[in-house]
Amino acid sequence: MPSRVRIRLNRATTLSAVAAMGALAYMLMPSCSMLADADDTLCFAIADAKGGVVDWPDEEYLEPGYNNDCGITENHECDHCDLNPWFQSQDAQDYIEGFGLAQGHNWDDLGRADVMTVNAVTKEIDTPLGRTYNAYANLVYANPEGIELDRSRALDDFEYYDSFLKWASAYVSQKTYRINGNCNRDCKTVFSKHCVIARTVSGPFRNDYTDLYQTFFYDLDAVWRASTIVHEVSHARDGISHDACACNNGSACDSRWSRNGANTHELLWLAAYHYTPEDHPFITPARRARAAALFNTRRELMFCETPQWQLGDLRSINELPEVYVEQVACSEDPSNLYYCIFLAN
Repeated sequence: MPSRVRIRLNRATTLSAVAAMGALAYMLMPSCSMLADADDTLCFAIADAKGGVVDWPDEEYLEPGYNNDCGITENHECDHCDLNPWFQSQDAQDYIEGFGLAQGHNWDDLGRADVMTVNAVTKEIDTPLGRTYNAYANLVYANPEGIELDRSRALDDFEYYDSFLKWASAYVSQKTYRINGNCNRDCKTVFSKHCVIARTVSGPFRNDYTDLYQTFFYDLDAVWRASTIVHEVSHARDGISHDACACNNGSACDSRWSRNGANTHELLWLAAYHYTPEDHPFITPARRARAAALFNTRRELMFCETPQWQLGDLRSINELPEVYVEQVACSEDPSNLYYCIFLAN
């Protein structure tokens, strides 16, 4: 494994520890002292550090479909420290924390003090928390307002949210549960490629949360991580679960596009991300190409009935976001749109 270096800014770089959410311990989270299987390399790395500097794992990219663009190019740009603006801005870090990370559990163990650590060779950000910041950076900086976007306005205020990417950033902010980190790799078998990326749970006593697993941090590029966050937020306060039907995405299947579920939201965001101007200051050609590849691959995998909607049908998503939120998400036929009965507000 390459040696690690830390880039230190002149300003304070360590985020403040978040206040405890309650007196009770969070009992549902697997701990690093109770490893699920021999493939929990992140848990082992944390345990081996014994409270000292963690030798964070290298990326593994085991997930099917991860095979090009951001992850294996020489630039490694999806996770490159110089290409993620939060790395140079405490204000941006604080803004990203507002997406549910500040209330989440386990981030101290998963790199809050080491968030500026990078790989000495690739300059990729190493820590699980830093890689999670990179995911949210795709949501924040895909729209020109960046951290200046007011995420508190009503979600039907399309005069303000005049692109889908602006609307999606506010949607994720308003609808999210708390976001927890999890060092475990939750897979069917040891070294399996069929592993949980993230899981959203709701329950009594405000026990609502989204867990992000080792697979999320080290097996996916940052664009895929961002679309996963959009997906999980659709499961959160909107209460949209998957269907009991069989598709190539295991249990995470929706029967059809028009159900307006988590998979539809994920693909709409990928399309909006792809259809940004060519001179976009954050979304480079490699990021844009990655979004297109993910859209086309996951469109075939995530539905029991393959959608009629293709990437080219969504070209105007950032010019007419209200049409895509209020009609396209609930319509099977691109030539015959219907209004959604219940809007995501």
